[in-house]
Amino acid sequence: MFTHVLTPVDGSELSMGAARHGMALAKLCNAKLTSIMVSPTYRQHTQDGFVLPTVQVMRERWEEQMTERAQVVLDQICVESGRAGIKCNSVHVFGDAPYQAIIDAAKTYNCDVVVMGSHGYGGFKQFILGSETARVLSHSVIPVVVYR
Repeated sequence: MFTHVLTPVDGSELSMGAARHGMALAKLCNAKLTSIMVSPTYRQHTQDGFVLPTVQVMRERWEEQMTERAQVVLDQICVESGRAGIKCNSVHVFGDAPYQAIIDAAKTYNCDVVVMGSHGYGGFKQFILGSETARVLSHSVIPVVVYR
């Protein structure tokens, strides 16, 4: 049925539940699993209408913290997958359009299904269906399973 499952995560409880369902699907289909976490890119800060200069150290620290956070989440998924006998790969990328990074990863890694949460971290605007999930659903050419 499926040969390669992609599970996007953001560290939220719902995304981790979706990842576990992705693992179950991978196990059922004897498929590989790739988990991806997309972190926001570093932004220049503004104050009272003035753009503060970008300090390379601040950018590097931001990327280091985001990478460390992502690695903890992605390692957890790969450890759980390994225990279940599922071959797991993890990917961390920076981007301002997570949905596009998810779709690009599906193409790059030849995934044939995406399993993701109905919403993640994102506040009230993602109350009904997460905006990134909705975008993946509308732009993906492969099946998307939405976990609630």
